Amino acid sequence: MAFKRSNVPGEDIRLAMEMTAKRRQLIDEAPAAPLVYEYGVNRLAKALHPGFVKAVIADKAPCSADCWRICLEPAGGGEFPFFRAGQFITLSCKAGDSFLSRPYSIISSPKEALEGKLEIMVQRKGIFSTFIIDEAAAGTELWMGEPSGDFHHDDIRDRGHIVAIAGGSGVTPFLSMMKAIREGSEDFRLTLVYGARTRAHIPFDPEEFKCEGVDVAVVLSEEEADGYRHGFITGDLLKEFIDDDTSVFMCGPDAMYRFVHKELESLGFDETKIRQERNSVGDREVSEIKAFRLTVHIRDTVYELEAANNETLITALERAGIPAVVRCRNGACGFCHSRVLNGEYFIAKENDFRRSADKKFNYIHPCSTYPESDMEIDIPIMNP
Repeated sequence: MAFKRSNVPGEDIRLAMEMTAKRRQLIDEAPAAPLVYEYGVNRLAKALHPGFVKAVIADKAPCSADCWRICLEPAGGGEFPFFRAGQFITLSCKAGDSFLSRPYSIISSPKEALEGKLEIMVQRKGIFSTFIIDEAAAGTELWMGEPSGDFHHDDIRDRGHIVAIAGGSGVTPFLSMMKAIREGSEDFRLTLVYGARTRAHIPFDPEEFKCEGVDVAVVLSEEEADGYRHGFITGDLLKEFIDDDTSVFMCGPDAMYRFVHKELESLGFDETKIRQERNSVGDREVSEIKAFRLTVHIRDTVYELEAANNETLITALERAGIPAVVRCRNGACGFCHSRVLNGEYFIAKENDFRRSADKKFNYIHPCSTYPESDMEIDIPIMNP
């Protein structure tokens, strides 16, 4: 309702009083039906970024000497969110007295996930993975964080041919990419060079994934067999696959990264065309393990716990059973962005992805931060 200003003294007050009365009349005559707050764009945003959703373990089975495939289904008849082939999810659950979260790359293609099937590969390594393999039965409910990460093919950033180098469970994002290429939802060429100790340690069938646009070469370090390469992933081997339209993607242990980087450097390969998935930050080596008091604020709730100087703050929080927000566990995504109120801490340079403003105002990522004294921090609340 428009209000027109008058030049007559006192007229503005009368007009304002009349407008107020008219507004009250319109409000009284309006229907009591609630306003519409959900629009198409909101539904789309919720589908793409649902936050945490509940998933159920539908099935699990061994796929190699040390890896298991875990098949998840949406709980309560829901749907899995869309993702790009190569991204990861974060799974969280209560295990004993601890509340644990770990990131896992997705094996399934985006199309398979939209049809209600989402698989991950879990290597028997660490508390959470051992819990998922040995203790979590079919029907176990988990909180699943929405797909994340930029370890996927990008037409602007990456070349049309990806030489994918993997070891151990690091093959998982490439299995998703190869499926996506096969089904037509991704349009690039991929050559997978996979390193394993023996055939028993290969967690997938190389022949299953070969198709137009996809080739697979498996290198065995401790066994010789027909149809397989023998030795290590060297520069001499890689130059068989690299061409003028190649980007290199790597996913595996840090030792593999260091070795392959040197081999690519010996070939004169442009390091700007190399991308690697970051591994989770683990315990650090210290001359003496010390325990500090950690005070944690989550809105109006305050926790007191103990944190050692060789473990990240997120590890201490999980061990104490505190449901802390976390996603990548390597400091890169910033999802666990928290403020330090008091205390000293250490962040390795290679794991410090904070912005300059974060450093200025004392914000950290607990997944990559170690205590150096008693600390007091304010962390975000987990809203599954």
